Amino acid sequence: MRILVTGASGLLGKSLCPLLDEEKWQYWACNSKIFDITNTKMVNEIMDKISLDFIIHLAGYTNIDQAEDNPDIAYNVNQIGTRNIANIAKKHDIPILYVSTDNVFDGKADKPYKTTDATNPINVYGKSKLAGEKEIIKATKKHYILRTSWLYGAGGYVDAMLTFSNFRKEISVVDDQIGCPTSAQDLSKKIIEIIKENKPYGIYHITSSGSAGWADFTKKIFEIKKRDVAVTAIDKSDFPRPALRPHYCVLDSNNILPNWENSLSDYLLSKK
Repeated sequence: MRILVTGASGLLGKSLCPLLDEEKWQYWACNSKIFDITNTKMVNEIMDKISLDFIIHLAGYTNIDQAEDNPDIAYNVNQIGTRNIANIAKKHDIPILYVSTDNVFDGKADKPYKTTDATNPINVYGKSKLAGEKEIIKATKKHYILRTSWLYGAGGYVDAMLTFSNFRKEISVVDDQIGCPTSAQDLSKKIIEIIKENKPYGIYHITSSGSAGWADFTKKIFEIKKRDVAVTAIDKSDFPRPALRPHYCVLDSNNILPNWENSLSDYLLSKK
């Protein structure tokens, strides 16, 4: 198995690549410093020189607030870059797996979003990621689009909260969203499973089971690690941000992954 992994140095890539090693699959772990997915000429030149069996496309512009201020950059990476990678998959007739987001929805639902529900992103990040989905679908039928939510792992939100707790006894959290905190490790294992079992192509919602607001999520982090830190939920009006967020971000994943509290416990208790 010969695999191209874009965005390999990101949060999900750091969890996924060690699992690819365990499978003893040959893979090229790329990041933006060595492989500019927005450079169409370079992408084509490099891809013409190597033989691939699969593409895992993790690269993306993921800063939601900065995307509002830099829409051209967000679309260049999330749409144009994805188009370039998707066209490589089409040219070589190989499957491509693309990780997308809950932000393709507007958050106005009152029950978990299904893969068949209409999309309606309300921020540039969500719009650019949805544009990336469409590029994948247009290029090839051999695609997996995995929408996930509130991904955490090495260097992510959970780790940041633990760092803050070393020198702060109270933390304020904007608590205007309900979502599915999802372990990068759990998602990585599911990606391996999809590849090994040749799952049917299409769109998947893959998140931890259950849901939470940011305040409850943060409180659970400190509870598990036994940190004496008070978490205060504040309204978004007290901390205005450039990008709108969908209020209800829960995806219907058919309990495909463990409950978020159990996965969070596993992640935190594995840390020194």
